[in-house]
Amino acid sequence: MTMAARLIVLYPSPRDPEAFERDYFENHMPLMRRLVGPNVVLTTHRVRNVAGGRQDIYRVAEIQFAGMEALRTYVASDRAREGQASSEKVSTGGPPTYLVCATD
Repeated sequence: MTMAARLIVLYPSPRDPEAFERDYFENHMPLMRRLVGPNVVLTTHRVRNVAGGRQDIYRVAEIQFAGMEALRTYVASDRAREGQASSEKVSTGGPPTYLVCATD
């Protein structure tokens, strides 16, 4: 049985949330859709702060691959390096955090 694998990207709170959202949806997400291909699930969520206080994570993106081998193939590719460069460019609040998660 093949187990799904996910690449999770955590974006810190940006300096200018409106500019981040515009660049993220107008430039970064269309690029990522092209880079990962049409058959890969790509979702993004805005983190809401319901407790008040400081919020470290602003947005979360999730790229779901069919399995760990597909994720490894992507991560080793030029497409992944281009996607990472775009993630880092759009992330004006500091570098994004990357997590690899597998269902098991």
